[in-house]
Amino acid sequence: MDVLDELSRANKKVFTTYDAAKFMGKPIAYASLMLSKSRDVIRIERGVYAIKGADMYEIASNIMFPSYVSLLAGMQYYGLIDQNIIRYSVITLERHKGIVSGRNEIEFRKVRRQLMFGYVKKGGAYIAEPEKLFVDCLYFNVRLQLLLDAMKMANEENMVSAEKLEEYAIRAGRKTLVNKLGFIMESAGLATEKLENHIYRNYVYTNANGKKINKKWRIVYD
Repeated sequence: MDVLDELSRANKKVFTTYDAAKFMGKPIAYASLMLSKSRDVIRIERGVYAIKGADMYEIASNIMFPSYVSLLAGMQYYGLIDQNIIRYSVITLERHKGIVSGRNEIEFRKVRRQLMFGYVKKGGAYIAEPEKLFVDCLYFNVRLQLLLDAMKMANEENMVSAEKLEEYAIRAGRKTLVNKLGFIMESAGLATEKLENHIYRNYVYTNANGKKINKKWRIVYD
């Protein structure tokens, strides 16, 4: 189907029926029929298709706009974990039901507009910057030990900026997040001077059964 070549050249490997109709110069009903018969596309959901071979990061981050991939799938993208991720977490401004695509799942995590920042385009996909990735993971309560290990690796690989981590944590506007990020940054050997001026004075529990206490960052963890 020639239209798929045109869409691919336009860097639109994930597209809507409307996009296809526009490239074809045909009515939407015609485009929909042609796509339903094509073996070269995958139906993602009603009215949304992907050209076969499209990367899961590209698929997941182009279903809604604006949106980007983060959390454990983001960790995998940057090589910060060695787990085999099948769930791609997408940060977005609107609620959307999850999608199963082959062996993979796409979930959508709604955030306030204040948190829709800190992502970049990589090829045809939208991915959290490494610094925003850690902020998102803390916002959605990803396991602290995993983040400690990942932060150490990210620092060793010169993947993160301490200044940008601090800026993004403060910008996120959640007080408890500052405490947790300051703790993992300091544990990884990163500077935390700016965050030290924003420490939330109440103790923050990262786990209901936590028994370890860090008095400086006022967190209780396991």
